[in-house]
Amino acid sequence: MHVISVDSRKGILKVKIEDEEDLWLLNTIVSKGDIVFSLTTREVKPKGTTRSGKGSKRIPMYLGVKVESTEYEPFTNKLRIHGIIIEGPEEFGLKGHYHTFSVSIGSEITIVKEKGIPKFLMEKLLSSRKLRERVGIVALDYDEVALGELRDYGIKTLFTEATRFPGKRDSLRETKFIERLKELSEKIVNTISRENIETLIIASPGFLKEQLAEAIKEYMGKVNVKINIVTAHSSTGGVKGISEVVKTKTIEDIIKNLGIAEKEKLFSELMRRLSLNENTVALGLEEVYEAAKVGAIEYLLVLDETLKNMVANEIEKFEKIMESLEMFRGKVRMYSLHHEAGVQLKQLGGIAALLRFPIRRREGKCS
Repeated sequence: MHVISVDSRKGILKVKIEDEEDLWLLNTIVSKGDIVFSLTTREVKPKGTTRSGKGSKRIPMYLGVKVESTEYEPFTNKLRIHGIIIEGPEEFGLKGHYHTFSVSIGSEITIVKEKGIPKFLMEKLLSSRKLRERVGIVALDYDEVALGELRDYGIKTLFTEATRFPGKRDSLRETKFIERLKELSEKIVNTISRENIETLIIASPGFLKEQLAEAIKEYMGKVNVKINIVTAHSSTGGVKGISEVVKTKTIEDIIKNLGIAEKEKLFSELMRRLSLNENTVALGLEEVYEAAKVGAIEYLLVLDETLKNMVANEIEKFEKIMESLEMFRGKVRMYSLHHEAGVQLKQLGGIAALLRFPIRRREGKCS
């Protein structure tokens, strides 16, 4: 995300969207009650036209909208910001009407937060990491194959289908098996070339991964495509296999820039400690706040939706938590509902912490 200008005290932030990750980040920044300004288009009726709609036309205009809701669906390249128009061309009488901005890659918008931009949001904006390498994962078994791309907020599924390998009793099994591998390799290479993927991880149980890797390398040679290929083990194919591979150490070095593997590990550690009833965890804003007071937080795990929906007193506590983390060198990791760990984190209250030392948890409070 390109920050064009910012005034944190006045709460004014102007940005340009550069990729899909920016849309996700922007969705966590824009909250209900904010004012958003952007160039948009709207259908208007010139004065004197009838209600039938004849003569109306869609024209570009610059509008200011007081936000009521936002809607982001990953991988569609669109963020919808819905609210009431508070500023716009006077001749069309638009004030008080509803409007929806459709924000996409290349859009420039200005966000105004009445109470200023909280410090933790500024840090989040300025420290947001960009994808340095496009990484794809293929997971296959004898039933299903899927190709996905790793993103900071989860896995983008590019395709999934039945592998349709021949049965053991088929007299032409070996020939058909090789033909099917060639079909899959062509589809995979063509897809990852289109998506500009630079590294491909191929995972499967048994030796399927090596067989597919060889077929892919052979096809890449024919079409003059260069992609790094790494093989890894998975117990299953399809989307489940991709999710399994993301959690393994095998590819940790490849995807560390995305933060996905680390987030999975941290959440798994949280669940492990909870299952053992250890006192080195805090759940919910109040427990986390109490733990922050004594500098106990090593890792803060927070759901983007939880952060986005905080009210004034909750934001105040969260800023105190962030001050504690800065003072005692704690770390923050953001989760999304488009990621499996994020869904589970929501069930735990949307915010949790891994602690450096035990703190007694009693009736929802740390002591």
